[in-house]
Amino acid sequence: MQKSALNEHSGSTDHTTACSLNKQQLAIKGHTEKAKEISSNKLESQLVVVFDMAKRMIPCHQFVGQTELLRALKAPDFISTDGIYRHSDSVDDMERSVESVLLSQLDAKIQESEFIGVIIDETVNITVDKKLIVYLKLENRGETETCFLGNFDVDDGTAKCIFAKMSEQLQKRGVALSRVLGLGSDGASVMTGNRGSVGTLLKTHSPFSTQVHCGAHRVALVALDASKAVEAVAAFKRTTTSIYSYYKHSATKTKRLRNVALDLNDDDMISLKQPCAVRWLSLQRAVDSIQLNWPALVTQLGKEAEGNAQALGLHREILTYQYVAWIHTLADVLPVMTKLNLVFQKDDVNLFMIKPMVRASDAALIQLRDAPGPAEEKFLTECQDGIHQNVKLTRADARSVQAFKNARERYIQHLIDALHERFPDDTLNLLSSLDTLLNPDQYPQEKESLREYARQAIDQVAGHFGEEKVDEDGVVTAPLINGSNFRRDAPAVMTALLCYGGLRFTGACGVLIRDMAEMYPEWATLAKIAVVIPVSSVPAERGFSLQTRIKTADRSRLGDVKVTRLMRIASCRETMDTMDFKSAATYFNDAKKRKK
Repeated sequence: MQKSALNEHSGSTDHTTACSLNKQQLAIKGHTEKAKEISSNKLESQLVVVFDMAKRMIPCHQFVGQTELLRALKAPDFISTDGIYRHSDSVDDMERSVESVLLSQLDAKIQESEFIGVIIDETVNITVDKKLIVYLKLENRGETETCFLGNFDVDDGTAKCIFAKMSEQLQKRGVALSRVLGLGSDGASVMTGNRGSVGTLLKTHSPFSTQVHCGAHRVALVALDASKAVEAVAAFKRTTTSIYSYYKHSATKTKRLRNVALDLNDDDMISLKQPCAVRWLSLQRAVDSIQLNWPALVTQLGKEAEGNAQALGLHREILTYQYVAWIHTLADVLPVMTKLNLVFQKDDVNLFMIKPMVRASDAALIQLRDAPGPAEEKFLTECQDGIHQNVKLTRADARSVQAFKNARERYIQHLIDALHERFPDDTLNLLSSLDTLLNPDQYPQEKESLREYARQAIDQVAGHFGEEKVDEDGVVTAPLINGSNFRRDAPAVMTALLCYGGLRFTGACGVLIRDMAEMYPEWATLAKIAVVIPVSSVPAERGFSLQTRIKTADRSRLGDVKVTRLMRIASCRETMDTMDFKSAATYFNDAKKRKK
């Protein structure tokens, strides 16, 4: 092409028009991309609002109000109403999009976890629907996480129905029942019974699975067993409950009690608490409130006793030596049980915590049985000639005092006996053996003693996981580990873990899974199994509490799917900073395209 022709074309009208059109196209493209970016940012900001509302259990019909508030505060993405959704269906779609991201993350975690623990429990919601809540305990490179699977309707509370629903939901997420090696529950017979329970049904599909009775439930049962066994403690609970009820239903009486407390202590009274049968160890809170308010209660009930038979009866009860002595005895005893209970309510509770905490609680109770604790010692020192805090106690004669001492000793001994029964020395057998092998903190320091120390535990673990299982129909399930190699490697592995120094159960399992899997695969497999076995069903209890806060009387028409979705968002670990809102926006836009 000649240069003159190019020069001639560059000055032509056609060339000038084409260049102008190209600039316009580039400007339109840039404007379109900017508009898309603004629209995308707006959608992600709305998803943040929906996410935060679900986290704080704000009903979705308040979404418009939330966006109006942000517009009033001049939040950049909400200044203009263009692209801001207002219809409740759009809010539902945004919730579904957030849930889709969380489910995608859950599926990835499930695939990464070779073995899985399941935590289940059943209850009835506010509309009297039978519900089954399911959590999964998963492992990834030695780190564990408890994830919410769902809260499902069940037709009845039979083991077959519960197991069918659990199996159905696990299969939906691609979980083969053979991977489920731990089942945690509240210990009800329908869950962990020897015949026809959910646990026994699971064993037909996963012969190596282990059933675990929640530690927190067992501690609560220890306290309940002991209080039922000693009538004096049961009587104390009845009186304390009556005091709570007397003031709970009368603002006038409560105000008068508060005024008396202010006059006596120059401080506001502590609210009275109810010893609730369905709440773990709630008696301690009730005892603490009675102990602090006792002088005010004596004064005020004494004033109201004239002409009020209920006040007269309560006044007589709280003036007895036995009632006041039980206040101070329980103030020493109940914290021991509460601390043990709280151990099993921790998010990171695992096998190694069972034995040392139970033994510590047992030692503390024995000490309290043999000698008064701090609160009781103070009471005994201050109570002279039946006078306590300038108040003359009734039934403070030697015979009554001795009767209290006898009842006190029986009560604490019942606690000790119940603790041994609920947590025997061979606690859960297999779990105790896993703790013995995988908790270097308990190893003998002399390496020569390791083999003898671990001999019985090695035999039990190798016998359970290292031998094939044959069911009633002759179906053979291959062992999970090579028993011979497991036994052979035991001294080397335990010596290596001991040499790390300072390792406990969780740390040792992490080392085995991350650092020693190639050299000692049997031990790495054992560690993966051990960390997913749930020793507490507290996540399920918390889940039901969350359900109650979401499905209230005002929101009783929320359906099963909606409640589960809100529970999933509210309980997830993600925050507004870590949640993948871009992926949620993609799910939302794709859903809209499908509806067109």
